[in-house]
Amino acid sequence: MPKSRRRYIPKKKTSDKKKPKPYEVIKHKFIQFETPSLEHIPFDKKTKAICEIGINASIEFENEYVKLINYFENYDALYLCSFSSYYFMKQKEGIDEEAINGHIEFPPFFLETLQCISLKSLRKITGKPLHDKIEDFKTTIQNLNRNQSYSYLKLLENVKSQDDIAVIMLRTEMMTNTLAVRNWAYIHQMENIAFELSNLIESKFLKSQGFSPKNFLEILFSLATLTEKKLNIHYRKTLSFAKEKSYTAIFNKYEEKFNEIEKNDQASREKIWQMVGKKVTNLKGMLLEHSDYFLTEIFSHNSNEIYNHISKKIPEKEISNILDKISYNFGDLSDFNKDYIFLDNPIHSKPFIKIEENTYFSIIAHMFSHLGVNLLEKFIQNDIDLNKEYTLQKGKYLENKVEKLFKDAFANAQVLSGSLWRCPILQKDFENDLIVLIEDFAIIIECKSGIVSSPAKRGATDRLFKTLKELIVEPSEQAIRFENYLKNEKRTHQFQTKSKNINVINSNKIKYYVPIGITLSNLGSIGCNLKKLINSKIISHKLNELAPSISLTDLEIIFELLPFEAEKIHYLSRRREFEAHLDFQGDEMDLFGFYLDNGFNIGEVEYNGSNYINMTLKSKEIDPYIIGKHRGVKVKKPYLQKTKYWNDILTKLENKGNNWLVSSYILLNLPKEDQIKYEKNLKILMKMIIEGKCEKKHNWMEMFCGPERRKYVIVGFPYLNIDKTTRNTVINEIVASLENKNVRGILILGYDLNSYNYPYSVIAGSLKTELFDSLELN
Repeated sequence: MPKSRRRYIPKKKTSDKKKPKPYEVIKHKFIQFETPSLEHIPFDKKTKAICEIGINASIEFENEYVKLINYFENYDALYLCSFSSYYFMKQKEGIDEEAINGHIEFPPFFLETLQCISLKSLRKITGKPLHDKIEDFKTTIQNLNRNQSYSYLKLLENVKSQDDIAVIMLRTEMMTNTLAVRNWAYIHQMENIAFELSNLIESKFLKSQGFSPKNFLEILFSLATLTEKKLNIHYRKTLSFAKEKSYTAIFNKYEEKFNEIEKNDQASREKIWQMVGKKVTNLKGMLLEHSDYFLTEIFSHNSNEIYNHISKKIPEKEISNILDKISYNFGDLSDFNKDYIFLDNPIHSKPFIKIEENTYFSIIAHMFSHLGVNLLEKFIQNDIDLNKEYTLQKGKYLENKVEKLFKDAFANAQVLSGSLWRCPILQKDFENDLIVLIEDFAIIIECKSGIVSSPAKRGATDRLFKTLKELIVEPSEQAIRFENYLKNEKRTHQFQTKSKNINVINSNKIKYYVPIGITLSNLGSIGCNLKKLINSKIISHKLNELAPSISLTDLEIIFELLPFEAEKIHYLSRRREFEAHLDFQGDEMDLFGFYLDNGFNIGEVEYNGSNYINMTLKSKEIDPYIIGKHRGVKVKKPYLQKTKYWNDILTKLENKGNNWLVSSYILLNLPKEDQIKYEKNLKILMKMIIEGKCEKKHNWMEMFCGPERRKYVIVGFPYLNIDKTTRNTVINEIVASLENKNVRGILILGYDLNSYNYPYSVIAGSLKTELFDSLELN
């Protein structure tokens, strides 16, 4: 009996882990462990050992590259690319492999590498399947990319001190971000921004480039849904015959679903049945392998197909014209340096392969939302006048978006834009982008709409440093400069604006300043950690001379998930302190995910200087809600962890009352576990007072919260059968007794047990508050 020629399907490893449901939040818990000391090893020996890893990785990279090229010489490039995308990248909607396992076995950027390599030679059209080479092919791709990443360690070859290492670490972090991190925001945010930016120059772009930028983006973004639709159709086809039990039913279903193929007569079917050893499993494997020849169709789109998919809104000729401009032909990249594939992949500029007239292939449609703005700007940069206009409009766009964001987020605040002022120290004129005034708080905002250049993304030292200074340091300096001016000039200011309005700011009323730089570009983990810039000696600033940098899209998510104005201010101010005091790894959304767990209330750990917290992937706890919401899936909204009672206090405070913001700020420094203790002890005390079991006439409980240098006290004061004058006298006594106890703020919640007005009857505190902590660790 002949041996069957069926695809090798490796057995899946079994696991006792419960499989998460779609859009289920995977909580990432922190585990503390000590890093072994390497101080006994000389500096040069440590760097040499690390360099050797990089050198060996470079050698392995060359070997794997030759091996991968060999695959493209022996198999159809479109088949290899399509097969990889369909089998190695396929996952169920709402399931995040990285959140579950901590890593992705086959990251999306591997497909970008494959598509680029496929263009280095002419297409070899062959019907040869991978068959038993599937795992070897997959492993080759994985090893190639892994060794390429490790090869960056060679950069340590010429370091002479720890300062040099800080520079290398910053460069490699940017390179890694360029290599592996995709989606600078959530898909709906990226697409909205791309469309809004295109509207700024619609008519001039059309005149310059010959097509509408809006149409360009609509075609591009629609292809992700079209590809997904075709992929699911193919999957359902294969599933239909795989479910059948008899060989006749399997043949019938396969020929029905894949009706392009020539149907087999009974004699042919019997011959195939004999060939597969009369085993249903073997027959299904053979037909599944045969169905792989149709995978290329999933990722190939002709202009007519796209025209119908977008409801015939854009003419076919315009669709072809646009896609021709962003398509390569096989062999176009024959001379392209393979070392640039990973950090300056040319398919980011031309993400399609033109395979025949009006037909285009791409396995990176999932990337088009990420690439939209970059592709748009590459067209714009070809026209000097258009680029100049766009740059101007883009800056105004960011300022307007930020102003609206803060106006929507702070209904109780005064939001003023474009204040023109003169610095008496520098004798120069400046313009503040935005200031938000609420109670005795002022948020000072400066915006930067610049981009991260290609050399900077590749880790080129000079360009990277220049970019970071422009996008992070410059807005920091502007915000701090305006803050210092208002602090030093305590009076009522009347600032002119370019629109001839007058912005009135009484700096006598401002006690707490929160400076922020807001960018349109997302700089990943570098952007939210100023200490990395200082340690690498890019800048000579101290932390108190810099403001945090947050991208617009990250700030939109932060404000959406923090419903209270007090929470937003607490995050922005504590975020600055937390960044200064603690060493951590993660981007803004990771930092925010950590905040939602505990409000940055982690006790003395923040200050001991010996802890390093890896927050990477904390943002994965936010993803299910944001992604699900914009896919029409109901997912529980994440929120800052607190009890219902604490939430009710904050709700009542925000709706009315003087000094509500200071009171709320103090409340937010008590973590949830201590809120529970407060409520429990309060109920015990209330019961004792009502039952007359207290020895003293007036009784209250004190709960101190926070580490020693950032300590607050919240007092619960239940009272029974006393008048208002007596109540106020007792409150003043409580305040006086606590003011000498080295606390930053005192909050008293009074409860009238004669007529309890939930969640509290009266609120009071000390005027001597000092809410903000020093940025210096010591």
